[in-house]
Order: sequence, then C-alpha cells, then structure tokens
Amino acid sequence: MARVTFDLDVLRSFVAGIELGSFSKAADAQGRSASAISTQMHKLEEQVGALLLKKAGRGLVLTDAGETMLAYARRMLELNDEAVSAVQGHRREGWVRLAVGPDFGDGLLTDILSRFAERFPGEKIDTRIMRTSELVEALHSGKVDVGLAWDTGVITKNHKVIGSVPLRWIASADHPVPWSPGSDAALPLISMEAPCLMRRWATAALDRAGIVWRHNFVSSSLTGLWAATAAGMGISARTTLGLTGRVRVLGEDCTLPELPSLDVIVCRRGQGLSTVAEALANIV
Repeated sequence: MARVTFDLDVLRSFVAGIELGSFSKAADAQGRSASAISTQMHKLEEQVGALLLKKAGRGLVLTDAGETMLAYARRMLELNDEAVSAVQGHRREGWVRLAVGPDFGDGLLTDILSRFAERFPGEKIDTRIMRTSELVEALHSGKVDVGLAWDTGVITKNHKVIGSVPLRWIASADHPVPWSPGSDAALPLISMEAPCLMRRWATAALDRAGIVWRHNFVSSSLTGLWAATAAGMGISARTTLGLTGRVRVLGEDCTLPELPSLDVIVCRRGQGLSTVAEALANIV
C-alpha cells in the first residue's frame, strides 16, 4: 500500500473551512479562490479514500471520517507550528500580548498561562485584565494580539464564539437576601460601572418583570462587586465564573426573572499574527 503524505496547506484549508463554517470564507481568509479550496478538499478525500463532507440542507457537515480527520489535522498543524517556532530558535524581542475580561482572570487565566509557558518556555507574554469595551478597543488599535471576552455584539476582528455561560442572580452566602417578592422597597442592585453587559441585561429583565430596583453599589472592579455582594448590600447578576465562597447563586426558588446566557469569544488582532500569538489563541 502506497504511503500517503498529507499536504499541510490542504489540511489548513480543511480546518479553516470547518472552523469558519464555510469554505468560501476559508478561501477569502487564505486569499484563494473557492475553486482552489474545492480542489484541495477533493484531493484530501482521494488521499484518505473516504468522504469527509456530506450535504445537509444547503450546507456541508462532517462525516465520521471527517470528524476523525479534523482532529488529526488540528494536531498536525499545531505540531507543525510548534516545530517552526522551535527551529527558528532565537527568542523574540517582542511580547505576545493577551487581554482577558475580569471574569476570566482567576481560574482560566492560570490554566492559559500554564499551558503557554509549558509550550513556549522563555517566550515573553504581556497579560492584562480589561473590561470588554477596553479589550475590543485595544484589539482594534493593535495594542493586544489575543483577547478572551464576552460577546457584547460589537464587531471585533477575527472573533470566534467558543461557548456560553448562563447569567445568574447572586447574593451573600452569610446574610439574608436583602429583598423579597411583593416588597414595597426597591431591589438593591450591585453592578459594575457602565458600560456593562451584565448590568444591562439585569436591569432590562427587572424592568420587564415590573420589579422596581435601585443601584445600591456600583463598582469599578470585580473584587469590589464581590465584596459588596458578600456583605449583603444587594443582589448582583453575574456568571458563576470566579465566584467566591462568600456568595451564592440564588436557586430555582428564586422569584427573580430568568436571565440569558452570555457567549464567550476569542478574538485575534487580525491577519499576520506571529506563530506564537496564533498558538496562544489556540490555547485560549
């Protein structure tokens, strides 16, 4: 049986088409024609001897063989990029610049930095905690290479939704909930300074439910928000990321209106990122 050697450019097109949700988008991103990408996909299927894609409505979805090929393609490209970085050898003068939202600064950032240091010992990484509005502006101005943030609906360069996290009502674990249904008093709300996506969703939900509220504490930092919530000064609306032991999520018996889930996005500064910055984005 003849040995098959995969073309990494073909694998890169294959992965890009799946991740972007369209091979025409992959063609645009790689500066190729749609017919060139189609030829590459036919070549890849001939090499593996199996169909990798099948029609589903107006689009294409992966077959079982395609799912397997995608996993290996990602590993091969990751190893290729890592090899390029290692062989080039010398330490770069520049820094890889990462920004993450405050909610991701505790557990997730530790994992990201640990994996980055393991893969790229000696590489320099500038990491900053930024609110989403600041992070998006930094990406647009080229001050940040990779960002991890909430999707606020603002168009960002090369962003990708990687998951969603439900928004929850949160109160102190040590103090009684400072509001009850039917109370004449306004619900005391704790939130971050505007602009804040979670603050906007919380107040909109309360307004729709006809619940009177007032800002009892407004913080410029997540630390301040958690401190005020833990002290029993009011109720906040956040995700469960980074919760401290002194606050708790209000359960199913909570009479407050249901809140939505927030999408998490990874953003790249744009085209032409260094190999190390691209690897950091993949780690994120």
